[in-house]
Amino acid sequence: MRFRQPLARTFCTPAIWVLISTLWLTGCASSSSLSTIDKPDANSAYTRLGVAYLEQNNLSRALHALDRARELDAGNPETLQALALVYQRQGEDTLASDYFQKALEADADFTRGRNNYAAFLYQRGAYKRACQQLETASQDAQYAHRARLFTNLGQCYMALDDTQRARESLVRASTIDPRHASSYFYLARLELAQGNHVQARAALQRFFKLARPTREALDMAVTLARARGDDTLAADYQRQLERMNGSQP
Repeated sequence: MRFRQPLARTFCTPAIWVLISTLWLTGCASSSSLSTIDKPDANSAYTRLGVAYLEQNNLSRALHALDRARELDAGNPETLQALALVYQRQGEDTLASDYFQKALEADADFTRGRNNYAAFLYQRGAYKRACQQLETASQDAQYAHRARLFTNLGQCYMALDDTQRARESLVRASTIDPRHASSYFYLARLELAQGNHVQARAALQRFFKLARPTREALDMAVTLARARGDDTLAADYQRQLERMNGSQP
C-alpha cells in the first residue's frame, strides 16, 4: 500500500496548478457523458501532471496521476513510459522494464521512450541490450536529440570494449551536431584509453571550447600534457583541478 500526503501539504508550482485546474474542469463531466474526445485530453493532462510531479520527485502523486491517465487510455505510450520512469525511480526494476516494453509495444517508433529504456538497461549493466535499443533508435533521422543519442551509443559500445563502433558513434554524434560537447569528451576518453594522445588532445580541446571544464576533463588534460612533456601546461591544469576540488584558494 502507498501512503499519499494530503494535497494541502504538498507544494505545487504554477504549472502543476494549471494542470490540476484543467483536470478539475475535465472532471466536472460525469463519466457517462465523457466523450471519446474528452478522454484523450484528460489522459494527456493526467500524464503531464504525473510527469510534473515526477520532476519534483513526488513519486506517490506522480503514480496516482499516471494511474488515472492509464485508466483513461491504457495504450498511451507516453503514459506507459512515464510509469516506467516512476517505477525506475522507486527501484522497482521489474515493473519499470515491463512498462518500458509496453510503451514500445504501443508505439515502436517512440524514439524518446526507446532511448530512456536503453539508459535504464545501461544503468543496470545490460550493455548489449542497451546498445541494441540505441541502434534501433538511431534510425530515426527526425529525432531532435540525435547527437545525444549517438553519444549514448558510443558510451554503450565503450562499455562493451567495442572500440571501433564506439569511435564511429561518437564521430557521428559530432558530425550531426558539431557543438555537442559530450561527444568530444567521450571521444577524448576513448582515444586516451587507446594511447592515441594526439587524437585525445584534439577532442579534449574541442570539448573545452564548448563546455566548462569538469574534474575528469581536467584530469585527462593533466595526463595528456605530462605525456607530451609540457610540465607548465600540466601544472596549469593541475591548479585548475585543485581549485575545483577546493584544495587551493
